[in-house]
Amino acid sequence: MKKYFYFLFFIVLSIHTYAQSEHNNHTIKGDTLSKEELYSIHNSGWVHFEYQKKKYLLNFSNKNYILSFATNCKDKSQKPGFLIEYSNNYRDGNFGGIDFTSSNSNNFKKILFLIDDQEFENPFDNFDEDVFKNFKDALKNGKNLTIKFFNFTLNPETGKNQLDLNREITFLLENGNLLDEPIDCKD
Repeated sequence: MKKYFYFLFFIVLSIHTYAQSEHNNHTIKGDTLSKEELYSIHNSGWVHFEYQKKKYLLNFSNKNYILSFATNCKDKSQKPGFLIEYSNNYRDGNFGGIDFTSSNSNNFKKILFLIDDQEFENPFDNFDEDVFKNFKDALKNGKNLTIKFFNFTLNPETGKNQLDLNREITFLLENGNLLDEPIDCKD
């Protein structure tokens, strides 16, 4: 009976240790995933995504969208940016990999970033290093990032354009330490 107890204890300890090592590994090897698998990942914060010998910073915590953030580019001549893509969970599942918007896009009149309900104007628009540093510091310590997207619509009563919320998307911010590590930024 004693041998059985030790054996069982060893198995439980091994499983726990393996789970902890998997939990602490925040890197996804993209070269080993199919497109279907990639656009179906779901986690609770930032991860490094390695693909074709390059490293990117991604967030898969929203089941309908994937957030790619370039906050610390290896090539210092590149400015920070972001890209949001649909995941395979969006609507009928046929949107995985299609771009929703990015820092280079102008398909919304206004984009507002909120970290734990603290408002930041779009830190990627009219880039300023000091403003972006404050934003990045808040990201590292925050729990949730909500991005709100606004378009103009015509107010039938006044006949004037007004900003209306198109949608808001929220991501979890675990593993904020990854924001400081240099990554490859897409052109």
